[in-house]
Amino acid sequence: MTAEIPYRILIVDDEKRLRDACRRVLEPQGFIITDAEDGLDGLKAIEKDQPDLALVDLMMPNMGGMEMLAEARKKHPNMAFVVITGYATLDKAVEAMKQGADDFLAKPFKPQDLRLVVEKVLKRVRTLKDMALEKSRNRVLVDSLTNGVLLVDKEGLIAVMNPALRRLSTWQGDDPQGLRPDQVLDCPEVNRALDAVLSGEEIDSDGITCTISLNNQGPPTHLQVTCAPFRDGRGVLLGAMAIFEDVTAWISLDQLKNEYVSTVAHEIASPLSSVLSQLQTLQRGLAGELNEKQTHLIDRAAARVGGIVKLSKELLDLAKIEAGAMGEKEEISLGELISEAVDIVSVKADEKEQKLKAEIPPDLPSVLGIRPAVLEVFINLLSNAVRYTPEKGDISVTARALESGVETAVKDNGFGIPPEDHEKIFERFYRVKDANTRMIVGTGLGLPIVKKVVREHGGNIKLESAPGEGSTFYVFLPFT
Repeated sequence: MTAEIPYRILIVDDEKRLRDACRRVLEPQGFIITDAEDGLDGLKAIEKDQPDLALVDLMMPNMGGMEMLAEARKKHPNMAFVVITGYATLDKAVEAMKQGADDFLAKPFKPQDLRLVVEKVLKRVRTLKDMALEKSRNRVLVDSLTNGVLLVDKEGLIAVMNPALRRLSTWQGDDPQGLRPDQVLDCPEVNRALDAVLSGEEIDSDGITCTISLNNQGPPTHLQVTCAPFRDGRGVLLGAMAIFEDVTAWISLDQLKNEYVSTVAHEIASPLSSVLSQLQTLQRGLAGELNEKQTHLIDRAAARVGGIVKLSKELLDLAKIEAGAMGEKEEISLGELISEAVDIVSVKADEKEQKLKAEIPPDLPSVLGIRPAVLEVFINLLSNAVRYTPEKGDISVTARALESGVETAVKDNGFGIPPEDHEKIFERFYRVKDANTRMIVGTGLGLPIVKKVVREHGGNIKLESAPGEGSTFYVFLPFT
C-alpha cells in the first residue's frame, strides 16, 4: 500500500531484531520508518517525527507500552497506535485497546499479519484525516460567509454560530456553543421557528422564513431569517439551521417603493371609486331608463373600473403588509373568524348555487394574529374557490389542531391547477389562463397577499391540486 504522501510509522520495541524485521516488511511498502527501544525514547520520537502510526510493545524497560500510550494520547489524541504483545499479555492488549489503542499484534506474528493490521489501521487514519479536512473546510466556509449562520443540535443547543452572526447580533461573550439561542439572540420569532423545525412537523420546502429587526444602539438592522432542518444522508434529523441575511438596504428601498405604490394607488382609487359609484347609479336606472346596448356597455365599464379599484385596494393592502402596518396581534377564535368569512362569501356562492359549508370543531384552540388580516386570508381563499368552481359545485372549510398550531383546509371541486403553476400562483400578478379561467376577472394579487400574511404570522400555506380535480389550500397558523 503506497500513499502519495508516505505515512510515517514509529516502531517502539526493546528487541532490535523485531524492530529490524518490521522495518524490512514495511519500508518496501513506501512507509517512512523510525524506531525507538523504549517508551521514553518513543515519546521523544513522536515529538520529533510526528508519526501517523506507532507500533508499541507493551513490555519494555524504563517505560512500558501502556504508560507510553497514556502519555502520548494526552498530546496526540488523533494518532494511531497498535500494541505488540506476547501470548501471556493478551489481557493487557485488550486493556490497552480500551485506553485508546487501535489494534494489537500478538507475538510471534507473520509479515502478512503485520501488513494487514497496518493497512487496516492506516485506512482508518486516512478516513479520519479526510473527515477532519472536510470538517475544517466546512468550518472555514461557514466562517467566511457574509450571512449569519446558526446551527443547533437536536436538543436545541447551539453547535455553530459563525463570526458574521456574532457581528450582526453584537454578541460579546465567549464561544456560545452549548447555549440556547434565546441566551444569545433576543429573537422570539427565530426561537419559535427553530422549535417548529426540531419538533419534526411538516414545513414548507423553503423552510420557515421570518424577518427580524435588531436595534444595536443605532439604526435598526433588518434580517431575513430562514430556518430549515439539518439531516444526514439517511434523512435522520440532526438539528436545525438558521441563515440570517442582512436585508436592511432592500427594506429601505422597499419602503420607498411601497410609499410610491401607496400614493399612486390612492390617487387612482379615489377618483375611480367616484366614477364607479356614478356607473352603479346608471346601472340601477336612477338617471333614467337604459336600452339593452347602453346597459351592456355600462356593465362592462363598471366591471373594468371595479377591477382597477380592487387592484388599487390590493396594492394598498400589500404595501401595508410589507411595511409591517397590518395592526396589533390578538387572540383569534378561528372558528368564529371562518364562520364570518363564510357568511361574507356565501352571497356569491348562492348566486352560483354552490354548496358552501364549514366544519369547525367547537373546541378549536385560538391563535395569535392580526384579525383583519387573517380574515382577509380566508375571504380571499373562499372567494377564489367560488370564482373557480362551476355552478352547483362544492366548497368546504375544515380545521384541526396540531401540536404547535391550527391547520385549516379550504377545498373545492373546481377547475384545478396544473402542478407547474403551484408555485407561480403565489407570485404577484400571475394568473392561470386556460379555457376555463380566461373569462374570469382577477388581479393576480390575492394569493400573494394570502401567502405574505400567513408568512408574517409565522405560518405556511401549501396547495394540493390537479386539473379537473379541484384544489385544496392548507393554511397553518401557529398558536403564538
